[in-house]
Amino acid sequence: MCIKIKPSAEKFSISASDLRAKIKSLGLELPVGMMDGWYYFTDLEGWGKILYDLTFNSNLYKKNKFDCENYAIKAMNECAERYALNTLAFVIGDIPQGRHGFNMFFHGDGFMLHEPNAGFGYGGAFELGDNGYEPEMVII
Repeated sequence: MCIKIKPSAEKFSISASDLRAKIKSLGLELPVGMMDGWYYFTDLEGWGKILYDLTFNSNLYKKNKFDCENYAIKAMNECAERYALNTLAFVIGDIPQGRHGFNMFFHGDGFMLHEPNAGFGYGGAFELGDNGYEPEMVII
């Protein structure tokens, strides 16, 4: 029998109004506003423990059926379900190849981006502005 042990990460909270202000300060749109009253996050060390679990194998990819936005939504939902963290946002923006769906996460001192498709070339976490990723809209 195989038992999967879920990594733990210290959790912190931030009000929706405070997180909204931080997102807006980046110049990003929140087309549906804030969906929760409180948001739960972890620090960079904590994200480092769990993001590997939210970066999915590229064999899930099915053009126009399960592609970039589906990977990002899956990562966002599984983060909330598995780790009770609701600050891994779904982001729509541009990359050099065109329109793209990916994730952005809050770590207390700011935001970083996350590519949830391990086979996409930039799978994993990186700084805003890296790899040509240009976030535009955030759903959180």
